[in-house]
Amino acid sequence: MNWLKWLLVAVVGLIAVTVFYLLVLFDLNDFKAEITQKVEQQTGRQLQIAGDIGWTVYPSLGVSLSDVTLSNPEGFVPEQMLEVSKLVAAVALMPLLNKDLQIQQLHLDGVTVNLVTAKNGRTSMDGLTSDKAVASAPAETATPVTAAGSQQLQLEDVSIRNLQLNMITEGSPTQSLALKSLNLTDFKANEWAPLDFELVVKSDPTQLEVKGSAQLQLSNNNQLLQLKDFVLDTDFQGLPLKQLVLETELKLALDKKQLDWQWQKLELDDIKGSGQLAVNYAKQAVIKLDLKLDEVDTAAYTAENTSTTEAEVVAGSEPDLTALRQFDLDLKLAVKTLKVSGLHTENLQLSLTNKAGLVQIQNASADLYDGKVVAKATLDARKTPVSYSFNKQLSGLALRPMLIDGADIDLLSGTAKLSIEGKGQSLLPEQLKKNLLANGSFEITDGSLYGVNIAQMIRNAKATLKNEAQSTDNTEQKTDFSSLTGSFNLTDGVLTNPDLKMAAPLLRLSGKGSANLLTEALDYQLSTALVNTSKGQGGKEKDDLAGVEIPLKISGTMQEPKYSLDTKALFETQLKDKVETQKDKLKNKLLEKLGGL
Repeated sequence: MNWLKWLLVAVVGLIAVTVFYLLVLFDLNDFKAEITQKVEQQTGRQLQIAGDIGWTVYPSLGVSLSDVTLSNPEGFVPEQMLEVSKLVAAVALMPLLNKDLQIQQLHLDGVTVNLVTAKNGRTSMDGLTSDKAVASAPAETATPVTAAGSQQLQLEDVSIRNLQLNMITEGSPTQSLALKSLNLTDFKANEWAPLDFELVVKSDPTQLEVKGSAQLQLSNNNQLLQLKDFVLDTDFQGLPLKQLVLETELKLALDKKQLDWQWQKLELDDIKGSGQLAVNYAKQAVIKLDLKLDEVDTAAYTAENTSTTEAEVVAGSEPDLTALRQFDLDLKLAVKTLKVSGLHTENLQLSLTNKAGLVQIQNASADLYDGKVVAKATLDARKTPVSYSFNKQLSGLALRPMLIDGADIDLLSGTAKLSIEGKGQSLLPEQLKKNLLANGSFEITDGSLYGVNIAQMIRNAKATLKNEAQSTDNTEQKTDFSSLTGSFNLTDGVLTNPDLKMAAPLLRLSGKGSANLLTEALDYQLSTALVNTSKGQGGKEKDDLAGVEIPLKISGTMQEPKYSLDTKALFETQLKDKVETQKDKLKNKLLEKLGGL
């Protein structure tokens, strides 16, 4: 067995001599000039290696570089496309013979990438790929030399720190991505490996700071990437959003071009929930999103966007929704409690689809102020300006609190039933009301009209005509009714109500009018009459105005309506009644005399 002993000694000696030659006698820096010359010939770029090229021996043989730069195309700003302060790479040699790539060490520190897009369309990547070589390559080169799964990728120690990626478009704000750190250890195919990273994304005036950690696994054929125990913590600056926390699991099938992302925990500021996202990008992106949220209050986000919204209104340009044409979407949304523009809803269920710009809400329902709302809608963004249509049914609605919360109007109370159908074009705020065409009907039961007591107004008008003292009833000014019904249509921002009818314990009211949604002006011409008794609101058991129709005008605005009786018509009616009464008396006397003849 001495020959085996001496053979091992010879092999070890040969390896030692090779290592000694590589580390001591073989100087990689001698190849700097040749490397930079080749790069310039192939790309037209300037490659500079200011630091030394050296060997590393632990944990295995590798190469180290420092102070490396690669220029952008001539005339670009900044001049450098790539800057690397330090690069260390170590590869296991023996497994490489079996087509297994084992990167035992890969360290990057201080990397800056400047990707520029010029106004003429040129980019930093121009010239770095050889289109001619691809075009002239034989057809068979498209077939991989090795079968899928024949190569094994293993990363034992990967560390990337201080990576700055700047996306620069001439004439637009600079967008940058700074990868502060990325650590991946003990990475082997089909095995879980710990990963953590920290990055900052900037696009003036917004900034996102993201911290993440996960267990990562890549399949043997490098086609399935999985992340479990995936935690993301994002802080926002320059946006209404403040913080996003996700606890998730992710699967990315590269061969099927399919992403599946489960969100076991979702926290966006005070909003908590869960959900799942599926994206297939084989052709046009197909997105499926299912969200379940607890409590959502949009006030904190809309308030901070007021100035931006006003600026957009001044600009007078339609919202750009062309992006909706680039993907399909299937959205399922469930929200336990939702507050939008002051309105409170519960148990919201929404089903929405987008097919290349045609957005449809097949079903939307929610509990709204002791009632129920059910709606359907369509938004067509396949052309500009966009068009839309909707159909909404509300029932059992507590009207007064809804009007106060949603419009700050304390005008009506009661239980409301509403049906409305409409359509329009343009999403500009000033055009929404003007271009909306709608029609519908309403029925309100057991309610009150606040700010006016019509029965008392009639009696006070009568007292004025008779020079009698007016009523000094200090109770709340309102007119109770058992039902208030009507239909309406909306054109050019004006809502027309041709058949308003109100039935009340004290009076009857009917007529027609309009409400201008652009100016909030009211214009109603009504006819009202007291019933036989007005007891209960300061009247007598029997009112001598019972049955007399009196014109009532409503003007002013929705915030401050004004009510006025036509006292002239009331006087003429009373005078006419007196004349008729006198006629009857004379007629009766005449008949009595004639009867005695």
